[in-house]
Amino acid sequence: MINSLEQLRSRLRMRHLQLLFVVSEQGSLRKTAQIMALTQPAVTKALHELENLVGEALFTRTHQGLLPNKLGEAAIRYAQLVFADLSGLHEEMSALQSGNLGTLRLGAMGSLAGDLLPRALAQLTRRHPKLNITVVIDTSDVLLQALSLDQLDLVVARVAQGRPTDELNFEEFDEELIQIVARTGHPLQHSTGLNLETLARYPWIVQSQPAPLREIYQQIFRQAQLQAPASQLETASTMLTVALLQQTDMITLMPLSLVEYYSKLGVLAALPVAVSARLMPFGLISRKGRIPTAAMEVVKAELRVQAGLEGQGVITSD
Repeated sequence: MINSLEQLRSRLRMRHLQLLFVVSEQGSLRKTAQIMALTQPAVTKALHELENLVGEALFTRTHQGLLPNKLGEAAIRYAQLVFADLSGLHEEMSALQSGNLGTLRLGAMGSLAGDLLPRALAQLTRRHPKLNITVVIDTSDVLLQALSLDQLDLVVARVAQGRPTDELNFEEFDEELIQIVARTGHPLQHSTGLNLETLARYPWIVQSQPAPLREIYQQIFRQAQLQAPASQLETASTMLTVALLQQTDMITLMPLSLVEYYSKLGVLAALPVAVSARLMPFGLISRKGRIPTAAMEVVKAELRVQAGLEGQGVITSD
């Protein structure tokens, strides 16, 4: 049985977390002992001490080395978070000492790359020249996984239905409207009486499962009682999608913010067929329990301004 929280708080030491961290990376007691400058018996003793402190075994001993069980995987994950936060603390203190705001690792969905995100980044660069920002563009599920591992500080994305949110703070920004798009000058661009049955005769670009746009794509044809287009090309890359649309008569679904961006550039055009479905709301997401840095506060404030939510409170999963 797992020991009480009071026991963990009073007896758990940084060396225990360091042991978990190193063992998880090395997978053997011998290599762990070398890195921690200890004898192998001392590492074995420390590991037994940690398991006694927890009240359960954390690893399975095999001929290939140590393999964490489910409890061990959970303990390792939190040890990794502690060391990631420690690294962030050192980086922030060094930055503050030199007069900088530090570094912020921001994750965002690709649909934000044409509007909200560049506006916010442009303002942040102008107002805070000593703030360093690293931006990662990916799908929401990938970004949330990186956030949970403390590889990102903030994420602007959506939380899929059914995903646990007890470790997340979520501040809703907006819903995303969806449009059917093709290249400017597509044969169907100015068609009257256009419908899905006609569109189904053309090849489509679709996102990979379990992307929300893929679900909407399947939904609109199912509701219209039509077979999905026979010709499909599957990709999660916005850049590849746009390039393919420009060079072919292919069709795809795209969030309104991206459609407006590429329409202004004269690259894409919305086709005159309405899509009633909407993507789930997206918003600003951070890890619950993470103490915000000065850089995080500055970036959060600017993102709220650009989303039109200046002065509104944060909605959490509490």
